Amino acid sequence: MSQTSMLSIQQRLASRIYEALKAAFAAGKLGALAELPAPAAIVVEKPKRPELGDYATPVAMSLAKPSRLAPLAIAEAVAAELTEADLIASVAKPGFINIQLADRFLMAEVGQILALGAEYGQTIPEKAERILLEFVSANPTGPLHIGHGRWAAVGSALAQILRFAGHTVSTEFYINDAGNQMQLLGQSFRARYLEAIGEPAEFPTRGYAGIYLKELAQTLAHQQGKALHHEPVEWFTAYAEEQLLAQQRSTLATFQTTFDRWYSERSLHAAGAVEAALKDLSERGMLYEATQSRQEQTGELTGRSSKVKANAIFDEEADGNGSEAVYFKAADFGDEMDRVVRRADGRTTYLAADIAYHWDKYRRGYDRLINVWGADHHGYVPRLKAAVQALGHPADSLEILLGQLVRLFRTDPATGEKVEIRMSKRTGELVSVDDLIAEVGVDAGRWFLLSQSMGTTISFDLDLAASEKFDNPVFYVQYNHARCCSILRKAPERGVPVPEHFDLDQPDGSPWLTTAPQERSLMLRLIAAPDEFRFAAAFREPQRLTQYAYDLASDLSQFYEHCPILPPLAADLPDGLRLARLGLVSATRQVLATTLGLLGIEPRESM
Repeated sequence: MSQTSMLSIQQRLASRIYEALKAAFAAGKLGALAELPAPAAIVVEKPKRPELGDYATPVAMSLAKPSRLAPLAIAEAVAAELTEADLIASVAKPGFINIQLADRFLMAEVGQILALGAEYGQTIPEKAERILLEFVSANPTGPLHIGHGRWAAVGSALAQILRFAGHTVSTEFYINDAGNQMQLLGQSFRARYLEAIGEPAEFPTRGYAGIYLKELAQTLAHQQGKALHHEPVEWFTAYAEEQLLAQQRSTLATFQTTFDRWYSERSLHAAGAVEAALKDLSERGMLYEATQSRQEQTGELTGRSSKVKANAIFDEEADGNGSEAVYFKAADFGDEMDRVVRRADGRTTYLAADIAYHWDKYRRGYDRLINVWGADHHGYVPRLKAAVQALGHPADSLEILLGQLVRLFRTDPATGEKVEIRMSKRTGELVSVDDLIAEVGVDAGRWFLLSQSMGTTISFDLDLAASEKFDNPVFYVQYNHARCCSILRKAPERGVPVPEHFDLDQPDGSPWLTTAPQERSLMLRLIAAPDEFRFAAAFREPQRLTQYAYDLASDLSQFYEHCPILPPLAADLPDGLRLARLGLVSATRQVLATTLGLLGIEPRESM
């Protein structure tokens, strides 16, 4: 963690409120209250009506019952102890304590931004953790589609945000290279190669029909001619996997997404991890052999569970014609039923490999595992959570973030109406991440994929994302960052040297920036950054930062319109006020750059 890690405004206000509570408690003003809340438990928030104050706390209402006092009485007692030179506390019914930050408080915080630069906003977490963040984890069977792009944007941004919040984060891509899909890939690619060299070929049922595989086969045929027509399917599987995985790596790197480790599922089997994990479960009494699960034997299996068992992608039958399979006692930990981990013929299931993968993650010393999955995996969550608990880990040490789909829209030139662009990997009508980058660019692609919560289906407007107008939010934010850079560049040209250190106070010690409400609005937005960063980390919500960046850009735009800085427009402005406003621009540039950087979006210096 950086040596400059700090407490955020809300954390510092909570501490101040706690000290005020202590003083009121010591003075006997809190009635029958026996114990004070910890500072971390004190809620500090923005009031719904900004005219009431900059921040507010409902702590008095939460203490009414244990103190046997009216909330308003508690609020008045605490507010009296809280008011000091740098903040003013007031009370509002039914018991809110509203806090107005003094100008000197705001100026001191802007000074912190200027002093700390790129490190401003790094806060201290309640508990710093070693986190393994796994995301994308696509099959190496084709180009990455737009859904993978969403997980790439979310995962990479979240990794940066968590690191900035004081955690140690490793990122990982799990290569699904051990399933039946790999055999199907090899058969599909071999058929395309034979077609390319003019030999008869039977394309497999449910094979990979995308144009990308035809193009890869044509390239290979051009390079090798007919020299490979006797090679087995396994050779074609290995070649296609290597080429497609390289394409995925390249796409992700272009999309500002890199991984600390690419973990092969095959390597998991080769290292004996699957058998070792199953042995661990067995020694804990979590496995049993049977022809049916316990729920099926006793008739406890519900109708819903039967349907899930029959239809879910990830459920696997014992497949033994009455022979015994090995079951994991998943139902003991909240799953609907026990799950097969070894079929009657001895083959392990997909679940067994996934259990082993997470068993290996914990053995590598991580405190917390975070997986970013698509919503179609929701039925798989309870069994994996069960496995984690069966292996001796807390259920909440594994977080699985489920994200909804992305729907792409474009204006139909014939009708002027928005139409959805559908995609299908198997038919070759694929909208890939590469297509998205080519159409709207990396920055716009990431912004729009990050701008909504994971649980919300994204309606991605390609026309809007590609536009260079202020109604495009990423263009608007980047433009305002570039505006800050432009002001700082032009200042020396206009006879205003940019100092190494900005003096934000007047000679008598009073702050300069008190003349316009737009100055105060911008400063309040700036000093909220550390809280926005830590909340984005704590709640796994990178979309908070797209909204924050947009709001900050809007406040800067209002400031720019109403608070001129450079001559000739502001020729009569006092030099001290001019430099203070220039310092505010520099602080805004820094916070915008930090926010965009955490999102993996370029803070452009010119537009």
